[in-house]
Amino acid sequence: MSRTVSFISLGLLCLVWGSTWPIIKIGLEAVPPFLAAGVRFLIAGIVLFGLSWLQGVRLPKTFRAHFGLLCIGVGIGLSYGAVYWGQQYIPAGLSAVLFATNPLFVMLLAHVAVDSEAITWRKFVGVLLGFFGVVFIFQDDLQLPNRLNVIGAAVTLISPVVVSLSNVGIKKWGYHFHPYNLTALPMTYAAALLLVVSFLSENVTHVCWTPAAVSSVLYLSIVGSVFGFVIFYSLLKKFPVSTLSFASYVFPVVALALGYVLLGETLEMQTLVGGATILVGIIIATQGGNSSYQQTLGND
Repeated sequence: MSRTVSFISLGLLCLVWGSTWPIIKIGLEAVPPFLAAGVRFLIAGIVLFGLSWLQGVRLPKTFRAHFGLLCIGVGIGLSYGAVYWGQQYIPAGLSAVLFATNPLFVMLLAHVAVDSEAITWRKFVGVLLGFFGVVFIFQDDLQLPNRLNVIGAAVTLISPVVVSLSNVGIKKWGYHFHPYNLTALPMTYAAALLLVVSFLSENVTHVCWTPAAVSSVLYLSIVGSVFGFVIFYSLLKKFPVSTLSFASYVFPVVALALGYVLLGETLEMQTLVGGATILVGIIIATQGGNSSYQQTLGND
């Protein structure tokens, strides 16, 4: 993957994953959270197995590899189960702010686990600026009027922690796997976990699969999961995991921009100021040092 293709792919990833936050909300209007997430990853797993077969990508054979893929799958299930469940009780903006803690967790974990990704002052300042930019944009959504909102926020915070553990683990131990190996089985495991939880905790007998709900799940399955995760794991081979994590600051900005372009929503001054702060933070954190694309590409 060339430098140009890598950065185009990164831009597409931000666009795709930035669009998934409001689309998750649309699906939750008709379908319970664990069922919606489980069906999403079941469809994605089936598609990815089909792509693996068509392109001749074989599954790994060792027990250690399969145990690692199981751990990734459990992580996907926990992460997205938390996001889907939490979005029932908190605004999408607050969910974006909570997930924006991901670069901080990644930076700390990568510093410990990955030799080439030590914390630098640039990364630290960049992470803080990016996070404060997201907080500034969504400051109006930070109120938690009741206990259920607080619980929803706490559960949502599970997601960035689990994602950080998973991505740093893949960067350290799973970098040699094909992206299909890192997605097909793990998403199937995640689907199984989420559907079992749905069966045990949700009333699915009267679910109404409206056209909007079906479209939401299909978009999240094919575009958000198959395309998004394959691109992300491909980029993880090229970029340091701490650098790639900064994309999570861009997702909520993309969601707001799409609302402006497609729905005619107003862009407030706090959105523009917060977006500029995020951009400055990303530039500071990713310029120079061992976070550069060139150095990582040279070691590939």
